[in-house]
Amino acid sequence: MTERGVTFERYSGMPTETDAKGIFRRGGPLIAWFKDPAGNILSVLQPD
Repeated sequence: MTERGVTFERYSGMPTETDAKGIFRRGGPLIAWFKDPAGNILSVLQPD
């Protein structure tokens, strides 16, 4: 998705802290959040 211009949201200091690429990798599925053109926050995940 990033190759198509999507920027993942980054979160720090939270239970959902993401890595430098904006991906949550702390157990369970990999999850990334991003904003759509209207400003809504959406997520995608990769199952285990």
